[in-house]
Amino acid sequence: MKFLLRSLFIFVITFIILNFAIFFFNTGHTVNYNIGNFNIKETLNTKDDNNYYFSIKGEKLKINFQINENYNKAEKIIKKIYYKKIDSYKCFLPIFKDNKILTDIMCLKEDTIYYAHDLKDTNIFNTFKKYGYNPNIYKDTASEVTISNTQILYKDNLPENDYVALESYKGLTLFNSKESNVKIFDNDVYKKPISLFTDKYYVVADYNSEYSFKNFYVVNIINGQKTNIRSYDDISFDSYIEGAVNDEIYLFDKDANKQYKISIKYENVEEVGNKDNIKYYNGKWSTITLSEALNEKKFENYHTNIKGYDKADKFGNYYYLYKKENNKYTVYRADKQNKKLKTYLFETNDLNSIIYLKDRIYFRSNNDFCYYSNNGVRRILTNTELEFNDDISLGVYEK
Repeated sequence: MKFLLRSLFIFVITFIILNFAIFFFNTGHTVNYNIGNFNIKETLNTKDDNNYYFSIKGEKLKINFQINENYNKAEKIIKKIYYKKIDSYKCFLPIFKDNKILTDIMCLKEDTIYYAHDLKDTNIFNTFKKYGYNPNIYKDTASEVTISNTQILYKDNLPENDYVALESYKGLTLFNSKESNVKIFDNDVYKKPISLFTDKYYVVADYNSEYSFKNFYVVNIINGQKTNIRSYDDISFDSYIEGAVNDEIYLFDKDANKQYKISIKYENVEEVGNKDNIKYYNGKWSTITLSEALNEKKFENYHTNIKGYDKADKFGNYYYLYKKENNKYTVYRADKQNKKLKTYLFETNDLNSIIYLKDRIYFRSNNDFCYYSNNGVRRILTNTELEFNDDISLGVYEK
């Protein structure tokens, strides 16, 4: 009897351990199921931050989208689908496990998905309200906080874990739990082309100097701590920053035909290239010609080739597509599984202002700095100086 009990105990423990191991090492699943007239292909990749990807067909509709939600690796998490054809749009709202709405209404027109909060169509809102849809969660209701004659902060819109820094004429203004200023220069500097935000740092040339410089100032935008990195060589102000890779910044001195690497980690400046060997990065390392370097060819960290767009980036699971229309760039997102079906996101007038974070994109819209998330566009700062000086940059670090 004791032997049977001991064997049963060992069997139960082994069973529990095996099931735990299967759950722990399970990296995802792909399942197919039907809800009404819709066929759903659901793919979970737990290596990719609980990313659920859906491909849904039915009602002469084919739509793809993703969500990030921790359902403990559960399968078949879409429980209901509400579909209505409204004017020229095919509108679609999935209801997930625990009766959750995790995405805005998606309205398909030709090969583009528009979220209902961008269409602002009361007919769409009223049609879906009876299913628990609340359009108010997509409204920007942040109150304004006047900082100066030229700046307004929308403090309610600042994400809790984002550290935001804005260039000023003498240094930086930090917007975290409270606003603070970091002085770098003795006098106002209106243009600072040799400057860059990378990771949690702001790096800028010593504009206190006149014709050439040896110092780079580095500011940690989390705590405002300022340090400097010194070069053995004099560097001309006729230089430009090519880009950054792994917190190492690359600069090309057009007067000396030399390329330098500025290391924040090791606090040094190293010559790494000359007119015969100039490094270049666009997802992988290569070299460029002296002519290209003199024409200020910059690194393209997220660059990808997709025809028909003025700019195309790949970040995370998405392609971000930029198309110039009426002096602005319309921004779309496409899943890596289907580049042809795109989702409208926002408009920007400055391609150099784009900052990709895990689930947000920061960008500039005229005099506003904003970010896009699944709840739509939110303003964080208005700076009327941008009307006269578009050299003012924003930096963000997500802690």
